[in-house]
Amino acid sequence: MRIGIVGPSEDEIMPFIECIENKEVDNFARLKFYSGNYGKVDVVALYCGVCKVNAAIATQVLIDKFAVTHIIITGVAGGIDERLNVCDTVISTEVAYHDVDEAILTEYHPWMENIYFKADNKMLSICEDIIKKNKFNQKVVLGRMVTGEAFITKEGRTAIVSKYNPLCVDMETGGIAHVCYANKIPFIAIRSITDTEGDCGIEVFEENCSKASHNSIDVLKKWLETINSMI
Repeated sequence: MRIGIVGPSEDEIMPFIECIENKEVDNFARLKFYSGNYGKVDVVALYCGVCKVNAAIATQVLIDKFAVTHIIITGVAGGIDERLNVCDTVISTEVAYHDVDEAILTEYHPWMENIYFKADNKMLSICEDIIKKNKFNQKVVLGRMVTGEAFITKEGRTAIVSKYNPLCVDMETGGIAHVCYANKIPFIAIRSITDTEGDCGIEVFEENCSKASHNSIDVLKKWLETINSMI
């Protein structure tokens, strides 16, 4: 087992990379890949850059050059469901694009049955166990995410809720899930909320990004520690 771990920005992944032991650094596609161990778990982590294409490039390199067997996305997201507060954490059960026409995915490669990329059931089962057994400083829930390359305003939020009714929205998870689907690689996403409908804006995002990122990394670490106990 080798786990690929992707964060969009330095804030979203570097606190985890600093915890990797026996660290080695490789460069591919203008990205730095940090490989080593978290406990007994073999990991490769990086920050990929913002948006879908950057995330997809990083994911394919993880698969082709590092032979990862599973991928976890960690980082932050915008809250869509009104029950979520800033710094709560969402774990993906399924992911869709909110800015890609359905037919592009179902009538062309990768010829999906519907628009949703499903997260891996076994990885989710570990998440459910973690939520039951641990006390986090924030709410941790499982549910739907959507991805698109736009910072969501009030008008955009209404359209997204009407069509997809997700818990949260981000700019990378769909791209990573898409590559995992095409390569048959299990994945989950763990993303914490930086902004909500009532507490929104770029300034709010920037203010909360670091703290929210640490929350998603806390859940990621618990996932890896659970796997560590199984090895």
